[in-house]
Amino acid sequence: MRAVAGSLADGSVNLKAKAAGTLQTIDDNREVIADRADSVAKVAKVSAGVALAGAAIAAPTGLTAVGVALGVVSAPFIVTAAPFLASAAGIAFTVSAGASVYAKLRRKQASK
Repeated sequence: MRAVAGSLADGSVNLKAKAAGTLQTIDDNREVIADRADSVAKVAKVSAGVALAGAAIAAPTGLTAVGVALGVVSAPFIVTAAPFLASAAGIAFTVSAGASVYAKLRRKQASK
């Protein structure tokens, strides 16, 4: 029983060391992470914009819209996917903004 408790304690210490090492690696590469997150956010924004434009064009109108509302006809995939792409762009933008703010904060702390 003591051997099991000892190995569990060693595992938690090892987990803490790995977590600290990972956080240190993230902190050391904050500028690269902020730059790449910004690139991903820009790509997501462009793809969401294209999808929203496509959805606006492909959106059912007239009798087709009535058929979609009644469930007789299905909406085009792009119309269904557009809100998800817009959400993905919003999430990517939030991550990018957070990484950028963190990098800026660390630059200010380093300059003091």
